[in-house]
Amino acid sequence: MKRFIQITAGALCTAVFLFVNTASATEGEQCELDFNSLKDTYVNSNIEATVIQSAQTEMEPLSLIHLNKNGIPYTTWKSLNNEVSGYSIRKNKGFDYNQNRGFVGPLIWHQTLIWDKIFSNESNLRGYDCSILGRTRLAGRKVTVLRLSPVDEIRYGFIVSKDADTNLPVELAVISPNQSIVAKFTVTAVHSTAALNLSFPDETFDRIEKMSSAEESSTPVVWPELVIPANFSIKRQGEDDSSEGDKISYQIFSDGIVEFKVYKNGKSSLNIVSATDGTLSVMRKNSKHNEYAVVGEIPLDLCSLILSKISESR
Repeated sequence: MKRFIQITAGALCTAVFLFVNTASATEGEQCELDFNSLKDTYVNSNIEATVIQSAQTEMEPLSLIHLNKNGIPYTTWKSLNNEVSGYSIRKNKGFDYNQNRGFVGPLIWHQTLIWDKIFSNESNLRGYDCSILGRTRLAGRKVTVLRLSPVDEIRYGFIVSKDADTNLPVELAVISPNQSIVAKFTVTAVHSTAALNLSFPDETFDRIEKMSSAEESSTPVVWPELVIPANFSIKRQGEDDSSEGDKISYQIFSDGIVEFKVYKNGKSSLNIVSATDGTLSVMRKNSKHNEYAVVGEIPLDLCSLILSKISESR
């Protein structure tokens, strides 16, 4: 009888364990389905929106125009504070522009680029766990709240609020490894528009992309002195021109959502070793002959790990 009870208890525990695992897997799968559905809706939408970007005590209103023309997504952001300037991208590649749009230049880093990447149809949840936190109301709308948590706990996580009626993003919060919010983007107003007139013609995007592709190597090999976490892979490498006219080598890595760039230049005097601003971190370190700099949408601790093998003695 005792043996029978032990076998029955063991079978019951196994059944409960399998049920919990199955339920968990189903929730994760449903979360990914919800997230991919949101991305598909956003990528194929034609909308104009006002987005409030907040980080710590600062808030900035932004204009967002997202269009899909002939299956190709276009996004234009501009600041609504003081002088109007911003950037425009086509399939995540683009340029900065000034107020009268008479000038376009290289695409520099912007806080909102993390929004563009996470809701792009090119984003990949490799190395992230997806979970449904629940349903609530946000900015007057019913939303489903999804959490994307990195499995290695050294990258940013994301909390995405999805409009239950339109299936569009209402809010994106970027979460640091210590669970603090480093940046948040909230849609306060949105309406449909027509994808008739793009902010910039395709010829402008073509010209900028042609200039950029000429600098890239088609067969990048990771520099052996770097420590690259398993969930990141190299995307491309190339050279930038410095202000002194020298060539600065770089490599770009991505985990499917965010990315960082590593520069290698001649050794220099390090006045500022590291800094962070919202979701962007910068860290510099000297080796015996070179200076390395990590710049990207990653925490400072991850920058430090990437440069951990480098020292001034080698």
